[in-house]
This record gives sequence, structure tokens and C-alpha cells, in this order.
Amino acid sequence: MEFENLKLKCECGGAMEKIKTEWKGIEIRGWKCHRCHEEIINPADAQKALEIERARKKNLLTVKLRKVGKSNVVTVPQPIIEAEHLKEGQMLEWKIEAGKLFLAS
Repeated sequence: MEFENLKLKCECGGAMEKIKTEWKGIEIRGWKCHRCHEEIINPADAQKALEIERARKKNLLTVKLRKVGKSNVVTVPQPIIEAEHLKEGQMLEWKIEAGKLFLAS
């Protein structure tokens, strides 16, 4: 279902406008009532925000080291890319602390 084109009316009878807001540092879309200020979150964004939050709480994700051509690559899961606002082409750094390897943005 395409939520972008929905025209919503609040239970109080007020008109709702599209908004962008934040939940735990994650930008989400939704609607807000002019009259009672009730907010409704876009269901697709709510699902994505929950996945990002779960990934943050786990604090550990397992990925496979792969060979592409003559290079070795590690993929970064989409929830982490979104949570950390990483962009294609962005330079990232590896660092080692206490014998553990970390990816720093």
C-alpha cells in the first residue's frame, strides 16, 4: 500500500498533515493532527525503525568475509547504514582496540 498519497482525518475530526519526526535518533515519516496534535507513524517507517533499534541493541552483527575479484569485502547490514547515516563512497576506518576489530565511521 502506498502511504505517501493518503489523506488522513483524525478521530477528533481535524485535518492531518504529513510530517517527518524522530524516534530514538531515527527519522520517520508520519502525520500530525492540526487540532489535537495526535501523531501517526508511517507503518513502513515504524518497521524499519524497530529493525534499526534491534540492531543497535544487539551491538553485534555477524557478516561473512567474501572475495570479490582480488579483494576481500565485508558487507554492512542496511539497518546499520541507516542508523549511522552512512553513505555510498564514504570513507570508513578500521581500528583495533583490546584485540578486537572495529569499523569506525
